[in-house]
Amino acid sequence: MENNDLQSEFSSRKPEEKHPDFGLTVNSVGHKSILPNELIARANKFRDYKFQYKKGRVSGEFKIIYITKGVGYVQFEDKDEIEISKGKVLIIRPNQIYKYYHVTEMEWKEYFMRFEADYVYYQLINEVFGEGNQVVDVGFNEELIRLFSRAEDVVRNGLKSSQVYLSGMLLHIMGLIIAESKNSAINKVEIQLIEQARFIMTENLLNDICLEDIASTLNMSYSTFRAKFKKYVGVSPGKYYNELRIDKAKQLLGESTLSAKEIAYKLHFSSFEHFTTMFKKITGLRPKEFRNARSVHGVEENE
Repeated sequence: MENNDLQSEFSSRKPEEKHPDFGLTVNSVGHKSILPNELIARANKFRDYKFQYKKGRVSGEFKIIYITKGVGYVQFEDKDEIEISKGKVLIIRPNQIYKYYHVTEMEWKEYFMRFEADYVYYQLINEVFGEGNQVVDVGFNEELIRLFSRAEDVVRNGLKSSQVYLSGMLLHIMGLIIAESKNSAINKVEIQLIEQARFIMTENLLNDICLEDIASTLNMSYSTFRAKFKKYVGVSPGKYYNELRIDKAKQLLGESTLSAKEIAYKLHFSSFEHFTTMFKKITGLRPKEFRNARSVHGVEENE
């Protein structure tokens, strides 16, 4: 067992113990918690520490690393460096050369588990977490943290049949990583679609667009589009679009000589009364009052 300020790692391998063969053997579990600049301050205890990451590492076992704080970088074999940060999981394969370090100016925390796998699991893990898929985004997941912490407790307390517990926890961890990474990918696609919708709205303020048509363009029903839009933006698409139109109206009132009625027409409000009501609801002023308050052009408003 290693146990110091920077790292706590608990070995679960006891040569005298015999365990049933579950196809997975957890060798150790642990965590690292490093304060900003802590390693620099303790550099005399870590000879040439800042250069260590450049040498690369090779492990004879699998290693799962879950990052919950900080920013760092990992490089597999001769590939490009990949930025890693909170919510990312690294899967290190046996006998793989990799370089791995974190930005010392920021606090860093990770949970990790080292394990071995039989042929069947080895092939399965390599298939799921193969080249190009060894950095997985699962986001901040409290259940994942609990599993790693519980695995530490099992080993630290020397529970009987600990490999039985640990094998099950390892499977749970890997299953959760796969599930959450897929959810994260789906969420990213949804966010991109909503951003696309916002772009369409912004680019078409002077065109007569229909929110239902935007939903159709994104291959969603309007009800689904509305629910997802409100989830990510915080307001309904209708309210968001009206706020964009009023922002544009404010710009036109301040920078042009167009009358309020002309602006309402250009922004495709159903009527001047609707425009005036909406403008006052959002800004607290009628269009004429807003223009007079700005006193940009000193133009007499024609209502």
